[in-house]
Amino acid sequence: MNKHGAITKLRDFLVKRRKFLVIYWILLSFVVIILDYLTGPFIYFPIFFLFPIVLATWFNGLRWGLAFAFFLPLFRIFFPFVWPVPWSILEVVANLVIRIIFFSLVVVLVDREVKRRALLEEVKVLRGILPICSFCKKIRTKHNTWVPLEEYLNEHSEAELSHGFCPECVERHYGMELSSKK
Repeated sequence: MNKHGAITKLRDFLVKRRKFLVIYWILLSFVVIILDYLTGPFIYFPIFFLFPIVLATWFNGLRWGLAFAFFLPLFRIFFPFVWPVPWSILEVVANLVIRIIFFSLVVVLVDREVKRRALLEEVKVLRGILPICSFCKKIRTKHNTWVPLEEYLNEHSEAELSHGFCPECVERHYGMELSSKK
């Protein structure tokens, strides 16, 4: 199995279980907090806090991402009460505020990227040269089959088609003008 296929399958697996994903992110957060605690007061791993924050934002939205961005650094504020540390509570609070601001900015950027990707998926644009029959207007697909123009546009874009007559075709094919009908 190629790498791209595995990533797609993992993404599909996670999207199908969107309701339960918050539980996964909470568990991942606890693992990160425990690892951060075990490394002691002088080694910081706030970069690992980004994993649950980014995943929560990507799969569950802005609110969950901001919740994780706020509460994960908040847990670290209790560590200096357990460890003997040479810095003051003011420095701890300043670091807390800096982390919350940084993580919140990351959440906003990730949310914007998620929305951008959703818009790109929503907008399907036909590009390139389409091989079309000069007589019947059928389009040749990549499988060398010919399909009607309406069917091709329906499959390859979000456009919906309806049929009608332009004034020239009504006059040419039916011999009457649309304006006289009104």
